[in-house]
Amino acid sequence: MEAERILVVDDEVRVVETIQFFLEREGYIVGTACCGRDALSLFRGSPFDLVLLDISMPGMDGFHVMEQLLEINPELLVIMVTGYATVESAVRALKQGACDYLKKPFEYADLIKTVKNALNKKRLMLENKAMTARLEASELRCRYMVNNSPDLIYTLDPKGCFTFINNEFRRVLGYSRISVLGKHFSHVVHPDDFKKCEPGMVPGVMPAEGGGAFQIRFKKARLKSETDPCNDFIWVELKATFMRLPEGESQIYCIARDVTERNNLHEQLHQAQKMEAIGTLAGGIAHDFNNILMGIQGYTSLVRSTLAPESPEAIKLSYIEDYVNSGSDMTRQLLGFAQKNDHELNFVNINYILKMSAKMFGRTKKDITIHQNLEKKLWSCEVDEGQVQQVLLNLYVNAWQAMPSGGRIYIKTENLIVPELKYKALGLKKSGKYVRVSVVDTGLGMDSKTMERIFDPFFTTKEMGGGTGLGLATAYGIIKGHGGTFRVLSKKGEGSSFAFYLPAKELQSNRCSLDGKKSEVIINGKGCVLLVDDEENVLEVCSEMIESLGYSVRAVGNGRDAIEFVKKNGKNIDLVILDMVMPGMNGFETYQRIKTIQPETKVLLSSGYSKIEDLGEIFDSTLGNFIPKPYSMALLSEKINRVCALG
Repeated sequence: MEAERILVVDDEVRVVETIQFFLEREGYIVGTACCGRDALSLFRGSPFDLVLLDISMPGMDGFHVMEQLLEINPELLVIMVTGYATVESAVRALKQGACDYLKKPFEYADLIKTVKNALNKKRLMLENKAMTARLEASELRCRYMVNNSPDLIYTLDPKGCFTFINNEFRRVLGYSRISVLGKHFSHVVHPDDFKKCEPGMVPGVMPAEGGGAFQIRFKKARLKSETDPCNDFIWVELKATFMRLPEGESQIYCIARDVTERNNLHEQLHQAQKMEAIGTLAGGIAHDFNNILMGIQGYTSLVRSTLAPESPEAIKLSYIEDYVNSGSDMTRQLLGFAQKNDHELNFVNINYILKMSAKMFGRTKKDITIHQNLEKKLWSCEVDEGQVQQVLLNLYVNAWQAMPSGGRIYIKTENLIVPELKYKALGLKKSGKYVRVSVVDTGLGMDSKTMERIFDPFFTTKEMGGGTGLGLATAYGIIKGHGGTFRVLSKKGEGSSFAFYLPAKELQSNRCSLDGKKSEVIINGKGCVLLVDDEENVLEVCSEMIESLGYSVRAVGNGRDAIEFVKKNGKNIDLVILDMVMPGMNGFETYQRIKTIQPETKVLLSSGYSKIEDLGEIFDSTLGNFIPKPYSMALLSEKINRVCALG
C-alpha cells in the first residue's frame, strides 16, 4: 500500500523539522511549509491525505488556511496545532472543519496517535462511501451493515407501527424484537415529544423525502434492577424518509443517533461560559462584602474585649460575630459556586457535618422537624467540610420551600459498595465504596418536567425574587467535583428524595472542624505595625484593633505609600499587614518590593478573596502568614504573635 502523504504547516522551522522527522520515521511521506501561502501552493500542486496546521502564523492564520484548503478538497482531514489552546479556539477549529486538535508541546506518542486516528478516519470514510454503493444491490449486506451500525435504525409501516429494528436499537433501548414489532411508534417516544415529530410520523401521513433531523426522547425498557427515573430516556437526533418499494409497498425509514452525551457536553460548555461571567461578578462581590463584614467584626471584637466574657452584652456581641461568620460563609459559597475559592480536603465523618448543619437549620425553621437515621460506623470521605455543609443546607432550604405549611425532613446516611455493573448507571466514575446521604421531605413533590431541570443553573419554580435557582445547581457541582453523583426521586404531591453519593474509605474519622470551638484568647504585644489596605473603613477598624492589642500602627492606603514608608522607616517596622487585592500596585508586587528593600521584614498577608494556593511562594505554611477577612481580634492577635515570634 502506498504511504500516506502528510503536509506539515508551521512558522517555526524547528517544529516543522521535528514533526517531519517523527512522521517520516513512521513511514509517511511528508511535505512542509512555513506559511499559509506556501502551504496552499504546495497543496494545489500535489495532493495530501492529511494536513497538520498551526493556528498562529504571521500573515494568513491557520483558520484562513484551513478554509481555503477545504474549498480545494472538502474531504481533506485537518489537525489544528497550537501552543495557546483555549476552549473557544478548540470549538472554533472543530466547527470550521478540523477533524482533531493538538496542543503544543506534545509527546511523540500523542502526535502519532492523533495522526493515525485521523488517517484511520479517512480510510473508514472512503470504505463506507464505497460500501454504500454496493449495499443497494445486496439485501444481505444491507442487513449486516444496519445491524452493526452505531445508530438506531428502524422502519415503520404507513400507520406508524414498527416493522424492523436493528441491533443497536435493541442494545441501547433494551427492547426485544418481539416486544416492539407491530407496536406503534408512540410506544417508545416521550409523551411530551410526540407532538414534535414530523407530520410523517403521524399515522396515515408520509414524511417528505429528505426532511431535516430533529431531536426527541426515546423511552428505554425498564429493567428490574434499574430504579432511577433519570435513566429512563435518551435524547436522539432523528431523521425519517418515506420510500416506496418496487413491489408497491411503502415504508418509513428512520435513523436515530444517541446524542445524550453530546447534548450534555453542549450544556456544560454553555454553563462554563455563563459561570465565567458569574465568577468575575462573584469575586468583586465577595471582596467588597468581606470588607464590610470586616468593619462589623472589628468593632464587635473591640467592644467585646472591654466586657466580661459571660456578661449579657458580651454574649449578644458573640451572636453578632456568629452572623458575621455566616455572612463570610455566604461569600465562600458564592466563590465556591464560581470556582474561585480554595478548598481544603480532609477525611471526615459526614455524620458530624450533617448534625451541625441540621442544628443550624433547625434554629430558624421551627415548623420543620428533622429526623436523623445515621450509620453508626460510617466510612470517611475526603471532602471540603464547608462545601458539604453548603450542599446539606441547600437541600434543607429546598425541602423547606417545598413545605410552606411545615413538615418533616428525613435524613439518612449509609455505607454502600457500588458494583462494577452498576456504577455507570448511577452516574459515578468508578465502582467501590461510597457513602450515600439521603434527604427526604414530605413536601409538594415535582413533576417530570421540573425534575429534568432541577439542577440547571438559574432554573427556579419560584416567583421573581423568591430564589435565584443556584442552590441545587451549586450542590450538584460540589458533589460532582468530589467524584460523586446526585439521584432524585419525586412525584407530584408525594414529596421528594435527594440522595448524593461520595467516594469513601473504610476509616473511622471523628474529624470535623466545623464542630470545633474557635479560640477567643487575646494575646497582647508590643511593636510597630504597618497596615496596608485600600479600604478606608478597614484601615480605621483594624488600626483600632491593633492598637488595642498594644502595638503602634501606621496605616497607608496603597502599595506605593507602603513602599515609601518602608524605605524611610524600615528598621522600625516589626510587622506589615498587607491586603492582597488593591488597585494599582497589588499585594503581590508590594510584597516583593518590600522584601527587596528590607528582606527581614515580617509580613502578614490578608484578603477577603485570594486563595492560599494563589499566594505561591510568599505564603509560608510554617508561619501561617495569611489571615482571611473578616477576622476577630483573637485571631488577629494570634496571627501577629505567631508571625512575629517565628518569622
